[in-house]
Amino acid sequence: MRERALPWSAIGAALAALLAVGVVVVVVLGGSPRAPDRPVPVVWNRESCAHCRMAIGDPSYAAQLVTTDGAVANFDDVGCLLRYLDEHHPRVHRLWFHHPSADRWLGADEVGFAQGAMTPMGWGLTAAERRPGLLDLAGARAVVATRDGGPAQPGAMP
Repeated sequence: MRERALPWSAIGAALAALLAVGVVVVVVLGGSPRAPDRPVPVVWNRESCAHCRMAIGDPSYAAQLVTTDGAVANFDDVGCLLRYLDEHHPRVHRLWFHHPSADRWLGADEVGFAQGAMTPMGWGLTAAERRPGLLDLAGARAVVATRDGGPAQPGAMP
């Protein structure tokens, strides 16, 4: 009895076609989690700051980081977020800062920072709508780096 040879070229072509279809499905259906483009709700007094681990109780000073892979980190103080950026160098998708007196968030492109407030961790920065006389994000980061005894790390800014 004669053995039949397997049609390897046909099997290879079929596997390549299946792989191509799989790639298309992953791309079309979004195979990886999509990073949120809006602030993720914080459960006040139940979630901990990603930097100092204190409970996030006062929305007036809260901040939020969303990374490019969709991870969300919450902070009880603007300064905690800025230190976290320098220490961990996350790939930033969005930064959000809670308005000090309204129930809404400000994006990094619209925020300014006032100095001198009594904030939860004593960093003294309060987010507000950007306007003349307020620090921009780089200026606020420099204040935190100077106070903490070291320069801000290059490349960590979003």
